Amino acid sequence: MRIKKSPKITGAASTRGFAATVAASLLLATLVGAHAWTRVEATMVGYRLSAAQAEQEDLLREQRELELELATRRAAARIEGDARKRLGLVEPRPDQIFALPDGAPAGSAVAQASR
Repeated sequence: MRIKKSPKITGAASTRGFAATVAASLLLATLVGAHAWTRVEATMVGYRLSAAQAEQEDLLREQRELELELATRRAAARIEGDARKRLGLVEPRPDQIFALPDGAPAGSAVAQASR
């Protein structure tokens, strides 16, 4: 008894195997590319976050400095000292001080008449 050899399968079956290999390779390449892209993006976001945090710290420091300077400039003693030094202002003499009637605005005719 003789066993018949089956003919080699060519054509569609071998093409199917090649297409499956190519599809699996493309899928693997896509997954590797996507993974690499997400890692790079995560790193870039980390750099931007660090830069934003550093900028926030600089801005907060500058805000504290400006608030301190504003408080210093608003201090009455500082204003008086600047008026005396830079503008040459002095305390008024008693004859230069006029009392305004209650409720009279400083530029009104009542205020000017009381001078």
